[in-house]
Amino acid sequence: MIAAALLIAAAVFVIAQKTRRKDGPGFGRGPGFGMALRGLDLTDEQRSKVNEIMEASKASIQPLMQQMHDNHAKIARLGVDGKFDQAQVEALANQQGSITSQMIVEKEKVKAQVFAILTDEQKAKAAEMRTKFQERIRDHKGFGDKHGTEF
Repeated sequence: MIAAALLIAAAVFVIAQKTRRKDGPGFGRGPGFGMALRGLDLTDEQRSKVNEIMEASKASIQPLMQQMHDNHAKIARLGVDGKFDQAQVEALANQQGSITSQMIVEKEKVKAQVFAILTDEQKAKAAEMRTKFQERIRDHKGFGDKHGTEF
């Protein structure tokens, strides 16, 4: 679950870091939310609105990404001296969880704003694309199932 949350956070970060392009925020040219919109045949007006939504979200997302990065760096430094401080680990883990929670809220806010400008046909196509993506993920179960190593 933490890995999924971090993946979501990373996707939001990619969106926040995209530079403004004359044809929109990178539709179909890389990972992130823009890629999820590829194939929905957005109008120029929709692309412009999505770009505005993404730009507006940066003010909320970038500080969270910095907090996440700083907290991750603190976590990475723990235990390398061979000592385990449970209170410190728990405090940092709780902070990371809180930051991740805030990132998910921001991502869902952006998603709702974008879906609000889609037509019913585009929403249906997005749902179909999501189902296909989830099937591909489910078919590639990951670590242990493919190579016989369980974690």
